[in-house]
Order: sequence, then C-alpha cells, then structure tokens
Amino acid sequence: MKNKNIFWGILLVVIGTLFIFDNLGWLHFSFRAIFDMWPALLILWGISMLPIKGGLKTTLSVVTVVLAILVGSTRDYSSSHWSTMLNRHVHHVRGVDWDDYEDDKSADDNIYTYKFFEDYEESIDVAILNMDIAAGKFRIEDTTSFLIDFEAENNLGQYKKEIMKNGSTTEIYVRLEDGKFRSGTNKNHAYIKLNTHPLWEMKLDVGAADFVADLRDFKVRKVEIDGGASAIKLKIGDRQNETNIDIESGASAVKIYIPESAGCEVISDIMLSDLDLNGFIKEGKTYHTPDFDNSKQKIYIRLEAAISALNVIRE
Repeated sequence: MKNKNIFWGILLVVIGTLFIFDNLGWLHFSFRAIFDMWPALLILWGISMLPIKGGLKTTLSVVTVVLAILVGSTRDYSSSHWSTMLNRHVHHVRGVDWDDYEDDKSADDNIYTYKFFEDYEESIDVAILNMDIAAGKFRIEDTTSFLIDFEAENNLGQYKKEIMKNGSTTEIYVRLEDGKFRSGTNKNHAYIKLNTHPLWEMKLDVGAADFVADLRDFKVRKVEIDGGASAIKLKIGDRQNETNIDIESGASAVKIYIPESAGCEVISDIMLSDLDLNGFIKEGKTYHTPDFDNSKQKIYIRLEAAISALNVIRE
C-alpha cells in the first residue's frame, strides 16, 4: 500500500467524521474551514514527494491533518461575510411550494419543518424513492397507509418533491434545493415512512450521512447509496427473494443485518478496509455465505469506498 494513499485516506476519514459529528451536534466544524485548509493540502502533497521513509511520511501527514482539523474546528466564522450571505440565502429561495413548510422555530434559527405524503393506490406495483439531500441524519423505520410519509427539519435550504407515474411504477423525487452549509451547527434530519405493499427501489445521493433504514417490513429490490463520509445501518428482511445493495462513498462505516437463512455475496472494492464477515467464505475480492448458490433468498452487497468498515450480521 502506497503511503500517500494511506494519509490521503486518513484526511478523508477525519474530515468526513467531523462533518457527521457537526450534523449530530456533537461539535462545531464549519464547512468554510475546508477552504482555509488549502495550505495543509499543499503540505501533504509535498510530504508525498519527499525522499524519506514511509513511516515518517505517514507520521508527518497525520500530524499535519490533526493540526489543520484543530484549527478548522475552533475558528469562529460567525461574523464573516460568508455567514451573512448564507443566512440571507436561506430566506430567499425561489420556486418552493411554501404550503409544505412550517416555520416552527424563531426566525434567528432558520429551521423549517417540511412535510408531505403521497396517497397509495392499489395499482402501484413498484415504487422508486430518489433522494438528493446533502448531509444529515436520515431514518426509514416505520410503515404508513400512504405510499410515503416524509417529514424533514433543516436549516440548510428548502426541499422540493416531484412525483412521476408510469403505469404501475411510481417514482418519488426528493431533493434539497440550493442546500448550503452554514457557519455554526448544520441540521438536516429526515424521517420517512413507507407503504409495505409495493416493491421498493431506493436511490440515495447524500453527503456526510448518518443513515439508518429498518427495511424488514418491506419488499426491497435495490438500495443504492452514493455519499461522502457515511455511517450506514441497514436491516433487510425476508419479503424479497433478491436484494441488491450498492454503496459508494469516500469513507464509510456500514452495518447490514440480514436473515440468517439468506444467502449473501459481498464484493468489496476499497483501499483500506475492516471487514467483519463472520461465517463468510472468501474467494478473491468476493465473500459469500456457505451454500449461497442454493439459497432461496439472495442478497448482493457491493461496497466501493476509499476507507471503510463493513459488518454483515446474520440474525
């Protein structure tokens, strides 16, 4: 493994982790600080070119990253022009259906609650949920008699929805329009309930995400997650004979629960990894459960990331 890959990987993990902690409210880390870290990036690039031992390169790189993060996480941007423009922009988003919004906080907080639901029709066989929602905390943990019941609370921008129907297939598009990271704590929490009758596909484009989905009550054909630094927890049930899970991220910690009776195949294409696949059989880059070919239910997992920890739990 090249040492420059190691410390660039460390940089991705540290920055991504700090964004997650900031979204959860555990510490303050400003997006503006990334732009002020360019001298540290030049230093890292220079270290990778120095004719010194690999261990020393890695040590120097880690020290540089830690110092840069400490500076970025403690600097105050609250009075900057950047902050003023972002706060102004949040209040002047055009083309939004404001009937879906409830301003349940003070104006100074710039926090809005967005709610919508779509009626379920018996003619719907397949439902596709597309979400482009930047960074934040997202939960799918309950059922509803509607096709979808969506509620979000954020201070980054305004949500926009679009419903498209094509025969027995309904596609739901949810995106965060003009979403901007603010100085101070960023908040973007979404809670989603789904109907249990259709066959579901999910395509999620997220940034630094804390994503938890308990999908055991649903028929799930496909889950695609494209993100930055993500903490992902999925639970898959036995209502669908074949499920494909595809995760691409800069750095991720992924935990997937599957039925013990299901056959599972894992393909991992990652630079640095910590794989916890108890009971799986390894064949090259592929891991599979015993007697996978003869299993009635099959779950295919593909993970592509710079750095990741993957844990597949059979229960």
